[in-house]
Amino acid sequence: MFKARIIQGYLFKEMLAPFAVSLGVFTSVLLVAKIMELTELVVARGVGLDVVGSLLVYTLPYFFVFTVPMATLLSVLLAFLRLSTDNEVTAIKAAGVGLHQLLPPVAAIAFIAWLISSVLAIWGLPWGNHNFENLIFKVAQSKADLALKERVFLDSFKNLVIYINRLPGGGVLHDVFIVDERDPARVHTIVAKRGKLFPAREGRITMRLYDGTIHGVSQDLKKAQTAEFDTYDISLDASGLMSAKRTSKHEKEMYLDELLVEMGKHPVGSKKRYLIQMELHKKFSLPFACFVLSLIALPLGTHTRSGRSWGVSVALAVFLLYYLMLSAAWSFGESGLYPPVVGMWMPNVVFGLLGVMMFRRELNEAPIPILDNLDQLPALIARFKSRNQLQEG
Repeated sequence: MFKARIIQGYLFKEMLAPFAVSLGVFTSVLLVAKIMELTELVVARGVGLDVVGSLLVYTLPYFFVFTVPMATLLSVLLAFLRLSTDNEVTAIKAAGVGLHQLLPPVAAIAFIAWLISSVLAIWGLPWGNHNFENLIFKVAQSKADLALKERVFLDSFKNLVIYINRLPGGGVLHDVFIVDERDPARVHTIVAKRGKLFPAREGRITMRLYDGTIHGVSQDLKKAQTAEFDTYDISLDASGLMSAKRTSKHEKEMYLDELLVEMGKHPVGSKKRYLIQMELHKKFSLPFACFVLSLIALPLGTHTRSGRSWGVSVALAVFLLYYLMLSAAWSFGESGLYPPVVGMWMPNVVFGLLGVMMFRRELNEAPIPILDNLDQLPALIARFKSRNQLQEG
């Protein structure tokens, strides 16, 4: 018993460092991708770095909800992989400590990860999403061109369709095409080489067009007029640029109590109710993945002897499969093909059963065909490369 406790403490410390490093690396990779996405706001749209920094902070809870389970999987896998490649697992078994006695430190690291992930999913995620949307809304009010997109027909304004070929930034528009149906007696088509958006004042935005023509057609199609202009101003309602008014929250911005209240407002079987239920279950199913993935990582680490780099590849492949299954469950669940509880918990059930099966076979020192084949794959790849090099030589 004393030996087991010493080994358990040693194993727990062995998992802490990979957990912290993996969490930092995975989160940094996602942050870099998000920074690249937000760079356009600074370069082309003139948004301040303070705003971009705030947006990154608000996205951190979303990243952590996924990177914490990933870090749990990798930390457990790397710890047992090192023990396995150094033959320490064999030494531990020879000392009379069974594989089942190594579960407590794995459960401890999984519990810590679950606790962190649960706090983030239940409280951090709604906080981040809500503040992110509010900040985007405020910025869009002061910088109207943020809501515009290149080569997209924008119909947010009533009786207006706007197409802009290029948006170099700073509210400047290039090659503008507008169909104006605000006057029911006459439809105007406006084409301009350049344009400029001016900030909203009293709920109105001024779009000033330069070097263009106006083509007017009467309602009975019997009269047509064409006029050229040097400058032409169009007054637009600022609310037309907003994709949604901030008078209500999206389900991803809601806390548990708000989701329950909102769910009661929609009839059973409606799509909105399905989305709310799936969001509700996701707050618990994603953190629970820490337990499921750590259970899979233990037999993966003890059974694989191909080195750390291969172990990292296997861990990423496992999480990718988990994420793909979760995404598929979400897509099919939106259509109401099955109850939301099934879709959001199915990946945990499948991977949990797989982890239990693998652990039992490893406990009984029985072969695991899938892992045996994966373990031989690096050697086969190396052999294939050396054969090609010999043939080329």
